[in-house]
Amino acid sequence: MPFLYRKLICFGPGECLHSPESHNLFTLKVKVFLIGFFIRLGECLHSPKVLKTPLTVVYRVLICLGFFLISTASFSQTKPLIGQVLDSLNRPIAYANVVAINQSTQKIGGFGITNEEGRFKVTLTPGSQYLLRVSFVGYQQFERLISEWNSEVQMQIILKQSDTELGLVEVVSEMPVTMRGDTLTYKTDAFTTGTERKLGDVLEKLPGFQIDDNGDVKVQGKKVDIILVDGKTFFDGDTKLATKNLPANAVDRVQVLKNFNEISPIRGLDNDETLALNIQLKDGKKNMVFGDVTAGTGPQERYLGHANVFYYAPKVNLNLIGGSNNVGEQTFTLQDYFRFSGGLAGLGGKTGSKVSIGSDDFGIPMANRDNAASLETHLGAFNFNFNPSKRWRHSGFLIGSSSENRLGSSSFRTYLNSGENNQELLTSASRVENKSGLLKYGLTFTPKEETYFKYSFFGKLADIENGNLLNSNFGQIEQNLETVQSRTPYSLQQKAEWYHAPSVKRVFSMEVNWEKKFQDPFYDLMSNQKPFVGLFPVMDQESYRFLQRQDIHTQTIEGAFNYYQILNETNHLNWSLGYHNIAQRLVSSLNQVGSDQDYEEFENDADFGFQDIYLGMTYKTKWKKMIISPSVYLHRYAWQDQQFGNELSYNKVLALPGFYSKWTIKSTKSLTYRYQTEANFMDIQRLAQGLVLQDYNSIFQGNRMLDNGLFSTHTLNYNHFDMFSGLNFFGNVNWQRKRDEIITTTDFAGINRLLSALNVEAVNETLNADLRMDKRYNRFKLSAGGRWNAFTTNLVLDERPTRNEQFSQTYDFKVTSTFFKVLEVDLGYAFTANNYNSGALSNTFSIHSPKVEIDLDIYKGLKLNADYTYNSYLNQASGVRSDFEFLNAFLSYQGKKSPWEFRISVWNMLDTRSIRRDSFSENLISTYSYLVQPRYGMLTVKYDL
Repeated sequence: MPFLYRKLICFGPGECLHSPESHNLFTLKVKVFLIGFFIRLGECLHSPKVLKTPLTVVYRVLICLGFFLISTASFSQTKPLIGQVLDSLNRPIAYANVVAINQSTQKIGGFGITNEEGRFKVTLTPGSQYLLRVSFVGYQQFERLISEWNSEVQMQIILKQSDTELGLVEVVSEMPVTMRGDTLTYKTDAFTTGTERKLGDVLEKLPGFQIDDNGDVKVQGKKVDIILVDGKTFFDGDTKLATKNLPANAVDRVQVLKNFNEISPIRGLDNDETLALNIQLKDGKKNMVFGDVTAGTGPQERYLGHANVFYYAPKVNLNLIGGSNNVGEQTFTLQDYFRFSGGLAGLGGKTGSKVSIGSDDFGIPMANRDNAASLETHLGAFNFNFNPSKRWRHSGFLIGSSSENRLGSSSFRTYLNSGENNQELLTSASRVENKSGLLKYGLTFTPKEETYFKYSFFGKLADIENGNLLNSNFGQIEQNLETVQSRTPYSLQQKAEWYHAPSVKRVFSMEVNWEKKFQDPFYDLMSNQKPFVGLFPVMDQESYRFLQRQDIHTQTIEGAFNYYQILNETNHLNWSLGYHNIAQRLVSSLNQVGSDQDYEEFENDADFGFQDIYLGMTYKTKWKKMIISPSVYLHRYAWQDQQFGNELSYNKVLALPGFYSKWTIKSTKSLTYRYQTEANFMDIQRLAQGLVLQDYNSIFQGNRMLDNGLFSTHTLNYNHFDMFSGLNFFGNVNWQRKRDEIITTTDFAGINRLLSALNVEAVNETLNADLRMDKRYNRFKLSAGGRWNAFTTNLVLDERPTRNEQFSQTYDFKVTSTFFKVLEVDLGYAFTANNYNSGALSNTFSIHSPKVEIDLDIYKGLKLNADYTYNSYLNQASGVRSDFEFLNAFLSYQGKKSPWEFRISVWNMLDTRSIRRDSFSENLISTYSYLVQPRYGMLTVKYDL
């Protein structure tokens, strides 16, 4: 390999580029050179002569990055074509499409969109003849053949008005990017390389798109709320099911729909700014069945099976997804189950009221490929849309999933108590088993454009069990424990919506929600040592076992009536009248196996009722490029709880103001500000005064005297999207002040903790910021970003007021380039630091993570994908550093026009066995070492239907 490397260096790239006889040879040598480059990159990072400090790693990655940039600059010979598009009166035309078509290949060589000044820039490769085509709605198409141009001289193009727009739609549809109003459309073939497998791979190639680790899609920094396929809802808009399952080869265009609202009567009247993606399928994927089926096997009894089947027709859309594997491919996780709302969002959030009802996932460790020793998941999902006529639409889905995950960890825990003995070493082995189901049905009736009616039913249920084997070493005390947490929660929801516009000046709407929710957490605790010493007396036994049962019933009814008065084109009023009622019941008890001791202090039989009647007004006006919308909601709250034979009741009146404004600086730049006041109320689990076991060393007791917290939230969002310069920049800042917040108090008794709830007078604050930029330079794409999170929380620890502070910062950078259409390279680097402070205790955890990804087209359908990540983790307080790295490689072959793909995959080739993480809660700081899946491989076969 060194011989080939030296020989290729002597081969002048300019000579090869201009020598037709040697072009194929040169391309082959480039491939050999690049393979050698990445072998040397691995040697660079793994040299035994080098001490692997974070600084050394970063230094070496930057050297390799510089070499990469120089190499790309040597191979890339491009020249920009700049110009301006004007109308016959010399006025600039914004958002005109500029496309240069290579006359030799008849493919798009470059494209651009004019900015506000009508200017454009298209990067082309010299030496070819191009057809320059400029088009805009309402104007005659401009065409000119060009072969030579001056990159410093601006070309001026005059468009003449068109008498007819016949054929215009066909021309526009060929453009890589088009913008009309609030709709931005991408022609995906202009951005993809053909190696993409799923929709998520396609979206990551589009300017301004980002997909996070949870599978959520963001466009220009804003999370996508709804995903449509050919205008029809896909699994109620769940982005992860779409990005992980829709085949990339079926996607023709991606439309970004800003301010999306399917309800015609109130379009433009609200301030929700819902963001939707509409995935348009290729013509060959309509009115037919398409998808793919994958099967794989490997050593260590590894297996994978997955199928996606889609049928799209004008009146019927059917989607079927199935999968089963034990290699960590999680299309639908336990986290997804808990967050999946089915689209039946409550009404209270719009008015500023919130009741924090306890979640079902308390204490359940969430598994993913990065922190689990083994993962086995199964999924079956069905989605449908049926339109028997233009008036009626039936839609819904059914999702069934199960999983069995095993986790192993050791953690060093520092408790934030006032004593000297505050450190514990805890090791755990966990098993999480889950079976869950979700069902949604919706009926939509639109007899005419001004009337909309929809009925929805949503249900979900689960059977979850979490078993743990624990060893706790605290001072001179070693404790062996076994815990089992199980629950079978379910919820049923119904919602009806009605909207009607009897005239252009008036709109009426009515919404009604009903929900029934049941939770039954069961806790089984076994210990070889007497637990909860110092909290409550326990009879002596050789071993100890406690069983705790809880039943929590919640029923919610809410309704709202809205009247919209359109005063004129730029002003309107919205009046709201609503009612919200919550009824809860909690019953719980504790028993000790083999003991007659009666734990009356752990008995709960409590009822809670909450009522909210409100009247609200929102005014919205548009002045030039500004939208201003103040609002105020007047609430009359009442709540009661009944425990131990007596009842306490409270009521109060609150006015909750809000404000929304948006400044559209240009059509590609905007600044949005939101202010919201929120009254945050307790639920039955915070009020119940009977004791409840939460963990092997913590007990919670509610507080009947709790009042609501009052939160003020300020959000500022900036977007800059410029196809002319290739620059996308967006940022978000969120600042929240929490007055009278309900916080957790902690009283320590050694390792044991008694927790309760209290309204704290001091103001708690959170500040979150997120900035991201990506820029395209000829053959490069650069992206960089940062996230900052600061929390200040006033707590009570051992009856002492304590101020906890946390500051987290993350920075990441990535450069992407393509070499001669055969190799795509991503070089990235990320740095994260978490700083925790509580009184005299302080610690900072940091991690450096350089990363390399390659996508190489070796020869006629034979492709190599690989990614390498190096992590250097440092616990500054203890001086403990941990280095861990991951290398994954995937070799695949799919012949041209063949439906078959063969793939060899190897995960964790370096056989890394553990990783490091950290966390911070109200009363302890933890640093974890998690077991991860060992090295394993698999052979898979995929067939495209």
